[in-house]
Amino acid sequence: MLKNLFDIPGLGRLLRSTWGWRLVRLAALIVTVAMAAYGWHQHAIPGVAVKDPLMYTNLANYLFWVIWIMGVVFVALLFGRGWCTVCPVGWLNGLFARIGLKRPLPRWLQNFIPVTLTLVALQLAVYFLAIHRYPDYTATLIALVLLLAALCGLIFRKRAFCTLLCPAGAVFGLYARVAPFQLRVKDPDICAGCDSQSCISGAPVWKRLATGPAVLYWQSCRPDCPVDLVPAQLEDSAACTLCLHCAENCCHDNILLGRRPWLADLGPGYLSPSESVFFLVLLGMLTANFAKVYVDLREAIFWLPQQGAVLLGWQASGYYVLAALWVAIGLPLLLVLPGYLLLRLGRVRFEGEVEQPATPSAMPQPAGGDFGFWGSVGRLALPFIPLVLAAHVVLAAVKINAKGAFLPFVLGDPSGVRSYLAMNVMRTVNTPGVMIPLDILKWLVLGLLVAGYLLALTAARRAAPRLFSDAGTARRYLVASVVGVTLVAGLYGATIIRWLFIR
Repeated sequence: MLKNLFDIPGLGRLLRSTWGWRLVRLAALIVTVAMAAYGWHQHAIPGVAVKDPLMYTNLANYLFWVIWIMGVVFVALLFGRGWCTVCPVGWLNGLFARIGLKRPLPRWLQNFIPVTLTLVALQLAVYFLAIHRYPDYTATLIALVLLLAALCGLIFRKRAFCTLLCPAGAVFGLYARVAPFQLRVKDPDICAGCDSQSCISGAPVWKRLATGPAVLYWQSCRPDCPVDLVPAQLEDSAACTLCLHCAENCCHDNILLGRRPWLADLGPGYLSPSESVFFLVLLGMLTANFAKVYVDLREAIFWLPQQGAVLLGWQASGYYVLAALWVAIGLPLLLVLPGYLLLRLGRVRFEGEVEQPATPSAMPQPAGGDFGFWGSVGRLALPFIPLVLAAHVVLAAVKINAKGAFLPFVLGDPSGVRSYLAMNVMRTVNTPGVMIPLDILKWLVLGLLVAGYLLALTAARRAAPRLFSDAGTARRYLVASVVGVTLVAGLYGATIIRWLFIR
């Protein structure tokens, strides 16, 4: 039954309800605005020496950095881009797009470079401003996101903000390739024989509202796909935002939404060069964040930017720039380098004495083709996705376990001032502790990481024959992938053992 949620009585109708989803998104937007309001002008507490006393007691900081940033990872684990279904920012962008200029997005922006730069900019803001520690900075970030969503809607058609400036959506697109959840058509032949194409046409329709003797008619358009997808042509779930417009519009009830096997989308497709760049930045940032609790590993990772800052005579701000560039570019390239070298060097053949070579155009091409650096990275990245997702889930689980018990205090005192004073100054209430004892948590997170590693190995085994028809190239790819994910998994595993098992 879970293979198609639309077949469940009651639930299927609810999922297809346009107004139901509008109310959910409106509620989420109200909460988002409330977060910005409660964080505005809340930076510190006068008379308190601690610089960031409201980090976990203020509503804006807590809901954004703990509940949403961390909690949404579990949504991505099970439902891929499921958050996009209810995202208030994307909905706001779509509302303004209805009245905007509806300009098409320029081709030079139709890639992952803008969203990658946005992710790097956020990392720099964390380094330089510590925006995750202060409610007023968080509120400013939320307000800026809402403003940019509205501006993108006024200029470009459909969900331009989601494509250009939403790193969360790009991350969910990667994880959607792994998640056991999909939207597909039941029977492609029905779609092939459908003349109306009502699911994606956006055609005008008449609607009727009757209130006793009064009857109101008006013309509107069917909601079409905000990212210009055709359900019958979906090969993976990376781009589908699960808006469910196609399910609402389909006159043949030919859309299914539900469970599928894990790793279903890994191969034969691979990451484009620009998405590979985004993946590398994500890999570097997650690895750097993972290593924060393992002092020796953290010092090893940041040794190069530290030495660079010393040699250049730069102060802390200069070091932060070098550290951000290293985490975003150098570190992830270093992590994938062993696998890349194995994949490329495996093509080297020394055959001794041979006949005089022919002209370049007549020379035989090596089996498996030559797909260049970014083509190699785009293929090698696929098995890393389950491992990166597992590491992301581990970080989220540890954070929520450590700070989840603050929720009643945050809801009771959204400003966070009274809660902080009661816990740390007057000592009238105890500071909340962890929800799950560390002796239990350590085994849970280790199990999550091991599961991610095993899924990564399975992904490599499945992707190899799908990506390469040549058996030799497929074997080299498998070896290179296994070496790469094992190296990164070893770093993550060592961190967990040093962090939670050796205390």
